[in-house]
Formats: sequence, C-alpha cells, structure tokens
Amino acid sequence: MLLKDQLDYLTLKKTLFTYTFEWIDHLEYLKICEKEVYGENYQFILDNFKACGWNSEGVLAEIWIPPFAIGYILKEPLDHGFNLYKNWTHGFILWHVKQVEDGIPYIASIKELEFLYYGLYDKNFNYDE
Repeated sequence: MLLKDQLDYLTLKKTLFTYTFEWIDHLEYLKICEKEVYGENYQFILDNFKACGWNSEGVLAEIWIPPFAIGYILKEPLDHGFNLYKNWTHGFILWHVKQVEDGIPYIASIKELEFLYYGLYDKNFNYDE
C-alpha cells in the first residue's frame, strides 16, 4: 500500500495501534520520515508514541513490510475499510521510534497487528529477576 493511502486512512480514522518490541537494532534499513510528506500526521504519530510511554527521544522512521508478509501480521483482513486491499501489492508501512536512553523501540500501525509475543516488551515485567 502506498504511503499516501496509509496517511489518508490515518487522517480519516485518527487511530493507531502501538506496540513496544525488542531487538529492532538495524536501523539502517528504516527510512526516516519527512515532516513535509506527513503533514499533521507527523505530530499525530509522535503524540501517539508519547501517550504510550515514549520519552520523545529518537527519530521517526518507516518500516516497510513486503506484500508476502502482510497477511501474517494483521489481526483483521486488509480489506476491512477504506479499500486498502486494492493497494496491498505495494506492501505496508509501520512507524518506528527507538528511545536513546534505554533502546526500547515503539511501533505504530493503522491496522491492529497480531504476531507472537516473542520480542514484545512488557513494561510491567521485572526483567532483572
């Protein structure tokens, strides 16, 4: 799906699903988001990350999910709303920030994701025990 289509969907729905996920360390594969391209959605995405605990460190970037992998991570079918299924051949974009202080990555999506909990970070779990 084209970035423009996802941003149009975000503008209309004003909903993001946000996750924390460990071990996103190879940031050279991510594309830095350009404020000019995103318009008001740029700040909306950042505000969503802040509401989920992000401390405002790091750079907003795009993670591109190739078409063959989309069906494995979406909780609902891509064709649920906004005719997104027509554009699935372009892939799917997730947004990402990684905190500098503790290295915790945050991911946001216009669609709810469903993947195994391996790598998901739970703020309530005591990892030091």
